Amino acid sequence: MEFILIVLVAVIGAAMSYVILYFVIKAAVRDGIIEARNIDSTSNEQEDDGARISKIICPNCGARHDMDYPKCPDCKHQYN
Repeated sequence: MEFILIVLVAVIGAAMSYVILYFVIKAAVRDGIIEARNIDSTSNEQEDDGARISKIICPNCGARHDMDYPKCPDCKHQYN
C-alpha cells in the first residue's frame, strides 16, 4: 500500500510541475519574453520595385505579414 501511495504522490507532483511550467512558458510567450516563432522584427523585406512595406505581427497567431492585409493570412484574425 505504501508503494502505491509513493507512486501516486510522485505522479501528481510531476503533473503539477508540468502544469506550472506550461503556464510560465505561456505567460512568457504572451508577454513577448520568448518569441513563439523565429521572427526578425528589425528588418523589412523589399519588393522588386525597392519600396519597403512595413510588417506586422498577428496578435492571435504570431505570424508576420505585410501591414496592408485587412486580416491575418494564416489564422484569418480580423484587424480593427
